[in-house]
Amino acid sequence: MSKTVCVIEDDELVRSRLADMLRAKGHTVHEAESADAGIDLIRNEKADVAVVDILMPDRDGLEAIGQLRRTRPDLRIVAISGGGRVGPQVYLDLARQIGADASLVKPISDDDLEAAVAGS
Repeated sequence: MSKTVCVIEDDELVRSRLADMLRAKGHTVHEAESADAGIDLIRNEKADVAVVDILMPDRDGLEAIGQLRRTRPDLRIVAISGGGRVGPQVYLDLARQIGADASLVKPISDDDLEAAVAGS
């Protein structure tokens, strides 16, 4: 089933790759280069799913997930992370506690991304 997905990722190459993967699966994709831009985009576009990077320079993804969960309880949220000082799993576990529905460690395969977006 096709969904509207907002990819919130500060790394342009990663963001483009994720968007391309989702478009290839038939989804409509909006891209945001920061947490603030992604939150604004989701306010203006009726996205079904947000794919949110955890470590971003303007505002971390954990804060964005918390805000998105409060303002859009129906939004499916997929947290993604490639690491940091303590490793990606620590951040992803926190993301789930805050309200992410799914979490993925970078690099992300097409099938894992599709399953997380679809909720399967």
